[in-house]
Amino acid sequence: MSCGKVRVKENTSDRRVQRTRRLLHKALISCILEKKYESITVQEILDRADVGRSTFYMHFRDKDELLVSGFRELQGLLNSAQAATGDLLGKSYERIIGFSQAMFEHAHEYRTVNRALLGSGAETIVRRQIHSVLAGLVGKEVAIQFCRVRRASSAVSPELLTHFLVSTYISVMSWWLKARNPAPAKEIAAAYRELVLPCLASIFKP
Repeated sequence: MSCGKVRVKENTSDRRVQRTRRLLHKALISCILEKKYESITVQEILDRADVGRSTFYMHFRDKDELLVSGFRELQGLLNSAQAATGDLLGKSYERIIGFSQAMFEHAHEYRTVNRALLGSGAETIVRRQIHSVLAGLVGKEVAIQFCRVRRASSAVSPELLTHFLVSTYISVMSWWLKARNPAPAKEIAAAYRELVLPCLASIFKP
């Protein structure tokens, strides 16, 4: 078999894997919109996706892992948003929270699903995963800023600052999603910036 044929076979296999994963995730989301997460069974997901049980377990251990898999797309989105806003911000330390509006817009786009997950058995899983994604993104930018400023006298460590910024973001987002008449994503992003930028300025301003 030629190398070209091997590549075609591998690409076809990859596309099938991605298609199966998308079908399963879409089926899970449709179930979440209809009933409590904790009452959803793997079999219900399989029936909606028209996928066999053995195929499901080739990709995921359980429905929790399937739910978490959806955050891979979010991570790519936020990385792109962070890179795109880097040159548009006034102060270099503002880049640390450059992801914020894109994240709020994403949450608003999927607000029906997000509201269904809040208060369900999946809320802890979702919060943990969002915290992990944001901590990786924010922590990298925080480390860069600390290297630039080199303020040895600061009582705030990079780890503590990262935790504060991410935890505050998740708290604001949860409050916003639960609001009866939530503000537009752009406005809540501005509110988050107003809350945390004074903190960043106190640490990183010369």
